[in-house]
Order: sequence, then C-alpha cells, then structure tokens
Amino acid sequence: MLAIISFGKDIRETATLPCPLIKVDTRQLGNMDMVEVWAYPTPVSRGEKYGVHYSASNEILFGYVHLPDSDQVPPDVISCKAYRHIFDLLQAKGYPYLIRVWNYLPNINQVTNGQERYRLFCLGRHNAFAQQNRFAECELPAASTIGTRNGDLQIHFLAARQSGRQIENPRQVSAFHYPRCHGPRSPSFSRAILKEWNDGRHLYVSGTASIVGHESCHDGNLDEQLQETLRNIESLLGHAGHVSEIRDDFLNNLSCMKIYLRHPRHFVQVKDSLERRFGREMPAIYLQGDICRSDLLLEIEAICHVRQY
Repeated sequence: MLAIISFGKDIRETATLPCPLIKVDTRQLGNMDMVEVWAYPTPVSRGEKYGVHYSASNEILFGYVHLPDSDQVPPDVISCKAYRHIFDLLQAKGYPYLIRVWNYLPNINQVTNGQERYRLFCLGRHNAFAQQNRFAECELPAASTIGTRNGDLQIHFLAARQSGRQIENPRQVSAFHYPRCHGPRSPSFSRAILKEWNDGRHLYVSGTASIVGHESCHDGNLDEQLQETLRNIESLLGHAGHVSEIRDDFLNNLSCMKIYLRHPRHFVQVKDSLERRFGREMPAIYLQGDICRSDLLLEIEAICHVRQY
C-alpha cells in the first residue's frame, strides 16, 4: 500500500497498517465515511527526504508534504518552497515526472497583499517550476487546487520514472496560457494526463469546472455550472485520442470521481443530478471545498482506468 487518505476525519493509526495516513482538511458530505486507498501490486519502500514523505515502487512514487500556513508568510513563498522540496526529492529518487498533484490551500479566495491567495499560490508554484528549469508546457501534471477553511498547505502527488501524455481540452484555453487578468502567473497544470502503467492506461482528469475559454460561466446557477462542467469532461475524454475505451465506456472505466462543493446545501441536488446521469453505482465521493475562483460553485475530478488483458 502506498497511502491511505481520509477526508475531514481522523483515522486511528495502528501498527498493523503498513502505510502512511494522510488527513485532508475537507469535510465529507452525505454522512459518508470513505477513505481513498492507493496500492501497488509489488512491495514498496518508504522514507522522508527534504520534508517530503513518500512511498515508492519500481515505477511509481506517491508523496506528500504539509507546510504550515502563516499570516506572516505569503502563499507564493510557501508554495514555492513546497514544490522545490518535491522537485528535490524526485530528482534524488529518480522519479522525474509529476503525473498528478492534489493541492489543498487554506482560505483560497481570501486576499493577501492585494492578491487572491490562489493567484499567489500559482505564482509560487510557477516560480518553483522555473527555478528547476522544469517549466515545459508539454510536461505539466494534472492537478487540482481546492480551498480548505483551516489547516496547512497540503500537497500529495504521483510521480513516475517515465512521462505520461498531456491532454488539453479544445473547449478551454490551456490553464498555462491564461491571460494576466487571472493572476501574475498562469496555473502550472494540464487538463489531464494519460499514463501507461503495467496494468493498463490511466487517465487522470484535473479539477474541472464551469469554464469555457478562460472565463467562468453561469454565475450563481448551480445546475448550469454542473452541466457545463460535465460538457468539459466529455470534451476532454473525446480529445484523449486513441483511448476510445475510456470515452465510450466512461462509467465502467471510472475508478474514482471527486465532487467538490463550495456549499454543503448543494449536495443533494448535485448528487441526484449525477446519479440520474451515471447511475447510483458511480464511484464518487462528495467533499466540501472552496473552488479556485469565487464565482464557481463546484469542481469535479476523475480517474479512469483501462486494464490490460
């Protein structure tokens, strides 16, 4: 096992559980009590370096880092430090390619030093990529950045010895090409990553919201934002090229879907809508989380898996 992730709930660690436990400061909605488990079919080694904890096999590394949030230190400084530590670890251990990253940033929409905290986070992340000479637009990981109401900056990630294939969405401007109206530096992530592993192909869909081009759509309208988000995911799946199995049989290939809702009161409406579309058996977890733009009410991410036979 590479790691177990809990959402808003403490898990009692025991000596018989041989893997890291990560608690993310997001509330699980709908009286759920699920955890996310990352496993690999061969033994893994574990360690800590540069403040980053990790579990690694011969082809994959799962890591996580927490850095204290501070009123005295702006988010760009904290995020740059976190990503520098991540890159130093990946270089030292020989897993140079970031595949998927999950960022959890406290008070993501608040303003610090005249800038929204998410925009400062993006600035620091971009600076870390640039300092490592890693800012190649064709090698950016899939990612999500979700706001929490308290706690630390939390980042966990997948990295690999071999790169994946970056997928962009023709309905959306690539995030790394956003104009300056969205912040001093564009967000450093791709819309999805397609990765070949030993057991098949995985498509890691980044956090996706109601954005067309580079502009938010349907301000204040929950259902329209949900439908626009699903149209973006459909477009992304259709643009994944030869992975027709994922596009044509999305639900059966879906390993996990995370739905982040800004307001818990929207849970029932969104859940009912998604279950009408995908069925009650869809593997989904609903979480309270603030979205990177204050006018967005929800965000969806997913992992699809086509097995080798």
